[in-house]
Amino acid sequence: MTSGRCHIPPQLNYVRCTHSYSDNAAQKNDFAPGWYPVSLTDGYNASTPTSSVSRLERAFLFSPPTNSEYSFTGRVANYPPGGYVADLTEYPDLASNLILDLETNNWIDQYTRAVLIEFNVLNPNSKLFNQVIVAFEYLNDGSTLWKVSVKVVQLYRYAGSAGVVALLSEIGCAIFVLAVTIFEIVRLCRMRLTRHRSSFFF
Repeated sequence: MTSGRCHIPPQLNYVRCTHSYSDNAAQKNDFAPGWYPVSLTDGYNASTPTSSVSRLERAFLFSPPTNSEYSFTGRVANYPPGGYVADLTEYPDLASNLILDLETNNWIDQYTRAVLIEFNVLNPNSKLFNQVIVAFEYLNDGSTLWKVSVKVVQLYRYAGSAGVVALLSEIGCAIFVLAVTIFEIVRLCRMRLTRHRSSFFF
């Protein structure tokens, strides 16, 4: 997520100055590696099917938000879904090579306002998934703030012996509630019928 450079007096042109993050000012165009405009790059076609685009080239193409994505609230701003995504995959060698290529092509530069690292981990003992987001936010003066968000998700609800016990307990509880409900309905109908007969005799 990037932002444009702000205007400073010529006497202070050695001072780094960039705008704060703003969704309206954020770049949403496609670029060639190195942040070169696609229109100025000979032989580069950003409309090429995704399957034939390298992971490096894909990292410089804007990814629009989807319905399954949510905004992230950092320490400085609220960042909407979408942006420039670098898929590191699950292979360490490919991830290391891609990181080096991104560094060579200045994927993170002085106009970058936030970098969000997202990954999932699984605890085999508890069968719990952890959705982790590590956000690095870059301020106007060049300093960096970071924030970590961890969400625990249980996808395998009835895994293992404890899961079987939980499943049987829930089934037993549901049967008990259903039986009590039916019993109370029958009892209520009998009480109404008895009252009706009593009033009839009087």
